Amino acid sequence: MFFFGLLLVYCSQLVACLRFCDSLPNSSFLRIIGGSVAKREHPWQAALVSYDFSNSGLICGATVLDEHWILTAAHCIVGSPKKSFILTGLTSLSSPEHIHHVERFVVHPDYDAKGISDDIALVKSKYSLYDDGVSSVCLARNDFELLSSAQGIVTGFGLHIVSQSLFGVTMGVSDVVLEASLPIISRSKCQREWGMLSGGTINISEKQICAGSRMHGTGPGDSGGPLLAKAGDGKLVQVGITSFGAAGFQGLLDQNTYPGVYTRVSPYIPWIEKVITSASCRSTIFITYALIIVLLGMADL
Repeated sequence: MFFFGLLLVYCSQLVACLRFCDSLPNSSFLRIIGGSVAKREHPWQAALVSYDFSNSGLICGATVLDEHWILTAAHCIVGSPKKSFILTGLTSLSSPEHIHHVERFVVHPDYDAKGISDDIALVKSKYSLYDDGVSSVCLARNDFELLSSAQGIVTGFGLHIVSQSLFGVTMGVSDVVLEASLPIISRSKCQREWGMLSGGTINISEKQICAGSRMHGTGPGDSGGPLLAKAGDGKLVQVGITSFGAAGFQGLLDQNTYPGVYTRVSPYIPWIEKVITSASCRSTIFITYALIIVLLGMADL
């Protein structure tokens, strides 16, 4: 009874170890368009690589939240992939510094694949993600001032403009982390554009952010990666998760007319904390229960 009471007290005090930066004095899979190379400026950048039963692979972006969890888009993991790995310490996708096995997927319970809403998920690594050059991304419970800055930053791997000429644009897939600065687009404009694009089937809610411009944005493969904003003290804060954008070449190159859509992180922080804290408590219960069994066995000696 004493052990059980002690366990309840300990579990009630467990909190998700997220990094917050609230004090301010920032339906196609989506890749970075118009980006430049980011040389280890984003130590929280991760990639989720999944394979299905036919061994077809899917790469999505993600961000490190704490020692064991990453944040990504729900559509990146729906379908119960056969094998999945988390890559961290990334400057090159072909030679990641750390490869981690996945222990658990948690898709938001309200995720709607058809309407593309609540596109957010958590993935737990079997072992610690922290190592040299890897750290957690900063979040904000209140992102209104960050979003009023009118500029966001996206990072990830994927399509980028290799060259431009009178004959057109040549695009290629990047092996290194790219970043691009994007203007935040008002929800009213975004809803108007997506209302026309989708025939009224997609509604842009307050739990989503829109961003993009001509020749700058995200494209196939960047889903799950971060939309960041810069706080007054210069810190980068994750405000969004790359979710979806318009299909086709025009949709990739003109994300002012066809805005990229991002899941807004702040409304989901209570859910994130609940999932991570609950998982930590279950681990504590298992370890403590095993310890109790050992102690009781010793008492019988």
